[in-house]
Amino acid sequence: MAKTRLITRSGNQRVPFKYCSRDVDRHGNERFYLRLPGMPKYRMTSTYLDQAGSVTQAFTEEYHRVLAGDRGEKTVPISRLEPGSVRWLVETYYRSKAFQSQSPATQKDKKSVLNRYCSNVGELPFKKIRKSDIEASQMKRSGTPGAADKLVKYLKALFNWAISAELATFNPANGVTKIHKSPGFHTWSEAELARYRAAYPFGSMARLAMELMLNLGVRRSDLVKLGWRNLVGDRIEFMPEKGSGKYAQSLSLPVTDELREALDAITHDQPTFLITEYGKAFSGNGFGNKMRQWCNDADLPECSSHGLRKASATILAEAGATEHQLMAIFGWSDSKMAQHYTKAAQSKRIIDAGFERRKTYVARKNVPLSSNRNSGCCLTPSSDKCGILRD
Repeated sequence: MAKTRLITRSGNQRVPFKYCSRDVDRHGNERFYLRLPGMPKYRMTSTYLDQAGSVTQAFTEEYHRVLAGDRGEKTVPISRLEPGSVRWLVETYYRSKAFQSQSPATQKDKKSVLNRYCSNVGELPFKKIRKSDIEASQMKRSGTPGAADKLVKYLKALFNWAISAELATFNPANGVTKIHKSPGFHTWSEAELARYRAAYPFGSMARLAMELMLNLGVRRSDLVKLGWRNLVGDRIEFMPEKGSGKYAQSLSLPVTDELREALDAITHDQPTFLITEYGKAFSGNGFGNKMRQWCNDADLPECSSHGLRKASATILAEAGATEHQLMAIFGWSDSKMAQHYTKAAQSKRIIDAGFERRKTYVARKNVPLSSNRNSGCCLTPSSDKCGILRD
């Protein structure tokens, strides 16, 4: 953390930044904290005043960055940290090849989660962290179970790296179970797709966005970057953002008839297929918010952009796509997610086959009896035993 010697020109003046407070320790070192409502306090790392007594540009930029919710870019010199502390381990991890090979978005998210964790336990020795400590941190965040499980996931990755780097001998996050039991994003049904299409005709951004996600199965972070440069013949070719530094494998996906019709209806000449009402490209989060609005306006409150990706995988699996085909299409590095969809599709086919057998069995049992058997008599009408007298 930055320790700035007290500049007397600042005196006892109030810091002219909302939520920001100034503290001076007994040695005269000046420290600044940003205390946002509902968030852990953040210690500013940039120098507040320059020698002329003016607020530095670095301090102003850091303030606005943290105010916007980005705490993940803060770096701390290793030399200022206690060797063996949790914060020391985390900062060493940030500088590792394993961390640096991940996408910028993943790095940013991990820093945000781990830095917040360090704000509470950063000074503790990491070798004394036990499974019970990880579970306690998880339960402390049980009000937001998704965030609680994400912390466990990132701590598990941290300690796995530490073991490989011979800094730790065991992983305290192993065996910590999830508390988030939600099935995840809702998968769009055929009826919901039809309702959305009825609400938004070809030529609208809403329809184009849906057809792109459903027919390509891309993540929204990739979707917002796609444009005419990615259209090569009858295929969409691009490098997925997630895993690009680790796997560096581009995707080449065919343009379906539905997607071709949607692309042919585009009238703008901007670099990206999807543009805002101001003619600019969407950001990933901005597109997610806009998709939320489009779904709400179409009376589809449970539907979302990621739910379209799940619907795309479901349709392909039910059409008979294999695990390896799904992995190639959706850019998955292992078969875990692919197996989820293929097993569900296989189960559905097995169930349908079972009911087809039932239908055949019931139909066979209900075959009408012959007319003779229906009469209740197997003898000829001329027989005396039938109760008919001869002439």
